[in-house]
Amino acid sequence: MARVQRERVLPPLPAETAEDGRIRRYLPKRTSLDDLTDEDLQAIVQEINDTPMKVPDWETPNEAWYRKLGKVMSKTSHPQTNVALTNR
Repeated sequence: MARVQRERVLPPLPAETAEDGRIRRYLPKRTSLDDLTDEDLQAIVQEINDTPMKVPDWETPNEAWYRKLGKVMSKTSHPQTNVALTNR
C-alpha cells in the first residue's frame, strides 16, 4: 500500500486574520466581485487605508506608508558615500 503524505497547513497569522476581517466588513463571504466597479473597490481600499490601526501607534496605513517612503526618499536624495570624488 502506498503512503500518502499529507501537506501541513499552518494557521493564518493574526495580522492576516485582522485584515481579512476589515475586508469582510465591506465584502462579506460569497460577495460577487462581478457586481462591483473599479470605483467601488477603490473606495473600499481608500477607506481601509485611511482608518487608524492600533499598531503602529494609531497611524493609518497611508500615514505609515508616506512616513517610510519619506525616509527612503531622503536616503536616496542625499546618499552618503565613502568614496573621494576628484575632477580628472
